[in-house]
Amino acid sequence: MDAKDKLHRDEIYSQYVKKILPRFNDQIEADKEEFKNLCRQYITSDRKNSLDKIFMYLEKTDFFTAPSSTVFHLNCPGGLCKHSINVFKTALSMCENILHKDFDEGNSIIQHKVSVESIAIAALFHDLCKIGMYYPIDKWTKDGMKWISYLGWGIDDTLPIGHAEKSLYRLSRLIELQPDEILAIRWHMGMYDLGEKGSSIRTSFYNARDMCPPLTILHCADSYVAHCMEPTYDLTQYALN
Repeated sequence: MDAKDKLHRDEIYSQYVKKILPRFNDQIEADKEEFKNLCRQYITSDRKNSLDKIFMYLEKTDFFTAPSSTVFHLNCPGGLCKHSINVFKTALSMCENILHKDFDEGNSIIQHKVSVESIAIAALFHDLCKIGMYYPIDKWTKDGMKWISYLGWGIDDTLPIGHAEKSLYRLSRLIELQPDEILAIRWHMGMYDLGEKGSSIRTSFYNARDMCPPLTILHCADSYVAHCMEPTYDLTQYALN
């Protein structure tokens, strides 16, 4: 990025902070509090001692203010945190009301109940890869004879090691992970993040799916909230000029 591009990005960011972000502040603060409370409520083993370290890390990043996507679900300030909450609540409901119920009634092939703490860790932190990835840009549309600059999102992947791989890299430096949590996060994109048919990466996915029930729960919950629950915002309503 040359000096001119950097200056323009800084100017857009300043307008974003001044004109757009305040419109979402109340929701962002509410979601931040709920996210932290869910972490404290469901991460109950000795690993709860890692939560202060995790919260300190997240507060230094844009996790609580970043969008969940650029043009799809929750493409608004605060969308990433809201999405993480939604995925966890959906995954928890699936785990308790479907999987555990079937297990208790003898209608499941799994060998033991899934750890709710593992569901919490996998779901609440599955998209840490999106931290620092999206930045505000200006897009333009014409209103009659007048051009209007409105909010858009650019992508800056400074650590291109893969979607879930990046989440695992960041999370593993903050908390000790169990195998089920690693597999669930690594493969939460399911068939959307695989190599060619017959490749070793597909074989790994199939093996992981068979041995890790939380993987299926997280993938289904993530897909459900993104496509059946979370709205896409019309960003032309958020003018920058």
